[in-house]
Amino acid sequence: MSASNEFGLAGIIGLPVAHSRSPTIHNFWLNAHGLRGAYVPLAVKPERLQDALAGLVALGFRGCNVTMPHKQTVMSLLHRVNETAKRIGAVNTIVVDENGELSGFNNDGNGFVQSLRDARAGWRADEGPILLLGAGGSSRAVVVALLENGARDIRIANRTAEKAEAIAREFGSAVQAVGWADRSAAVSDVAESLRLTSICRGSIRKRLSAT
Repeated sequence: MSASNEFGLAGIIGLPVAHSRSPTIHNFWLNAHGLRGAYVPLAVKPERLQDALAGLVALGFRGCNVTMPHKQTVMSLLHRVNETAKRIGAVNTIVVDENGELSGFNNDGNGFVQSLRDARAGWRADEGPILLLGAGGSSRAVVVALLENGARDIRIANRTAEKAEAIAREFGSAVQAVGWADRSAAVSDVAESLRLTSICRGSIRKRLSAT
């Protein structure tokens, strides 16, 4: 990685990427903190992904974020992937190491947890049952983050029951699928968690959609 006083490059790889708010967000903070650098959108076709990763090193990028459709396929092209990203099954952040090797991470779930803590300081994942509505790709990241923060009772309700059941099977006894028709009953003892989730939904969506 380049010295801190040098111009730093970062960006977001995906297709499409024109809709991403990441360049606006990151360039704002670069300017706000007086950091010399730029964060740019990088539209990359799936068949050129490996070439694009090599280009990060060649052009001196510090790293990049990764959005669809590359979050899963990029994993096999990196030198190393951390355990959280492996559990989630997707990478959303790549760091270019000093030796030119690429390390993959996933911070989607961390963004969700931070949104809860922003809404209520001292929030703890192990203080009671948690109900998640939906079993899409970001739900996997949220489940992993909640488990890593000590959650012991996670319930997932999804319109397509098979998706929720698949996540529950993968992550063990702390996670259980709840029928969509039973979601009201499932929330009876997680009212506070649901209230927090409702409060945070907007900020969570912004965090996850930014990449």
